[in-house]
Amino acid sequence: MGKTIVNIITPEHPVAAYLFIKEMYEPGDRLLFIAANEDFGCITPLVGCLKVDKDVVQRIVLRRDADKYTYEHICRTINSKLDPQIEYCVNLAGGTRYMALSVQHVFSNYHSTFYYIQTRENLIVKTIFDNSIYDNDDVIMPIRYKLSLSEYFEVYGLSHDLDTPKPLVGDVSQAQHMFNLFTKQLLGNADYKVMEVLREKYRGWKYLDIKEVETTINDRMIPIPNLSKFLKYIQFEPAEKGILNTAELDYLTGGWFEEYVYYLIQAVLQPDGMAIGVRIDGCTDIKHNNELDVCFIKNNQFFVIECKSGISSESMFNEIVYKVSALKEVLLGVACQSYIFSLKKDPSGDLKKIARYMGITFCDFDTLTREDKLKKALKRMEG
Repeated sequence: MGKTIVNIITPEHPVAAYLFIKEMYEPGDRLLFIAANEDFGCITPLVGCLKVDKDVVQRIVLRRDADKYTYEHICRTINSKLDPQIEYCVNLAGGTRYMALSVQHVFSNYHSTFYYIQTRENLIVKTIFDNSIYDNDDVIMPIRYKLSLSEYFEVYGLSHDLDTPKPLVGDVSQAQHMFNLFTKQLLGNADYKVMEVLREKYRGWKYLDIKEVETTINDRMIPIPNLSKFLKYIQFEPAEKGILNTAELDYLTGGWFEEYVYYLIQAVLQPDGMAIGVRIDGCTDIKHNNELDVCFIKNNQFFVIECKSGISSESMFNEIVYKVSALKEVLLGVACQSYIFSLKKDPSGDLKKIARYMGITFCDFDTLTREDKLKKALKRMEG
């Protein structure tokens, strides 16, 4: 008979349970999930992602309110479901600390081995609860399994469009060139005016005829007489001569910065999985835009970066912070590490403080343009 792998499961951090099972599961094993009643639903997507037979899955659900915060109730509920003949492999990460204490106490009376999975450090600690704290019998092991982006989303019960990836418009040299134009103040007022009209009037159009918009007298179109001159100056060549398509319009009005960040992360951190412009959705009423500008997995850590080349005011920055925070809280879970990358200057550090208060790291103009600061910021992402 195989062992039973035990996890306390919560919707905030199901990845810990998923990784523990991926490390420990062998054919013949069974899975046991312990959850409060309101957290019961998050077990289904996790089990679906594991692709195991439903017959090997057991659930202990604390149905009543008192069962989840009264120590004796928790212990009695769990104890009534256990078998002294079975070997239990128990992960104490997940749930409340109170729940973990209860689980540890009950399973100590059975044939159990205890672990704690530390996803931030990508480690599993195997420990023995006894009266000796000086024999150094804790064993620390690296997590060998590597999460993919799709697994991360699916464990949280999120749909995604990773199967239809957003195409990159420019190559790395084009993105770097655009970055240099903006950060070295090589653009004039006329250039910014072109981008402003493109963003406010034409972003989202299926295509824009360059010659037509330069010479138009159509009431529904705002003319851009020097569009060709602008494109030549920034060294941008449309895929179809004389036409700007939807993706290119998006690129010219800020999408280039997303691609710059994408290429930067790809080159420096070499993630285990990465995507740009991913749309996700879950079973929530969240009203925010659920598109992730840049997201990636590195050593089982999930990162999402909101990219804004320009932020005109503190109120606009606050809106961005709230959007990123809401996505993390409602959809992406506590394991998500959220960043905002922007060419906005923040000499006082006030914007960094606002972001930090919401659990977000803000990388501003100074960070992105100074090699020493950028290197330090990216090093923290590496873990």
